[in-house]
Amino acid sequence: MKLIVDSSKQVLVREVQGQTTTLDLYSQEAFESISRLWLKLAWNAKYTYTFTWLGRPVIQLPEDMIRAQEVICRVKPEVILETGIAHGGSLIFYSSLCKLMGIGRVIGIDIEIRSYYRQAIEAYPLFPYITLVEGSSIDPTVINYVSSLIRP
Repeated sequence: MKLIVDSSKQVLVREVQGQTTTLDLYSQEAFESISRLWLKLAWNAKYTYTFTWLGRPVIQLPEDMIRAQEVICRVKPEVILETGIAHGGSLIFYSSLCKLMGIGRVIGIDIEIRSYYRQAIEAYPLFPYITLVEGSSIDPTVINYVSSLIRP
């Protein structure tokens, strides 16, 4: 795909497999084309690794976090389950939402929770809202254990 942005003419010229389309630069279709390219560039540049939440690295796009909090605020879940916790930033993010809303807790599962990440998460003031589970999220034993932590 080839994109040419002409802000003076307010058009986006998009070429895909030899087919050229000219779009109004401020149209939804132009926005979506630019967004797809931006997302690809962002992932390749490891852009998601540049953010933190309350001091913990969080490997997510800020827009995804904002969208997630919209859902969490609307649904008000009693439990948020996260698989793959890495540095723990998302756990801290979700637990901060739980504290602010006065409802919910977070269960984080990872196949390996490195000791220095575990210590950092456990030392965090929001840790009372978090349960860490080490193991594979597809292991029946882990699934049964996590299920036992969640009330029907």
